[in-house]
Amino acid sequence: CDEPNSGLDPKTSILIDELISSITIEKNITTIINTHDMNSVMEIGDNICFLHEGRLEWSGSKDQVLASDNENLQSFIFA
Repeated sequence: CDEPNSGLDPKTSILIDELISSITIEKNITTIINTHDMNSVMEIGDNICFLHEGRLEWSGSKDQVLASDNENLQSFIFA
């Protein structure tokens, strides 16, 4: 999905996140989401890749995101 919550109100955005999560679990599939929405990342993601200037700069679990010392990732999260 490319920016599945782009332009949506917060309530609908939460519903879309829940729908993506439930389909992923129900169908036992891998889902790749391209988004700038950190709320969605933390809700949907298990494994997260952070791209910076077109390159993979960091990857890890959502539990590792906040603990990362990657400056670009932290700047993005807390922007």
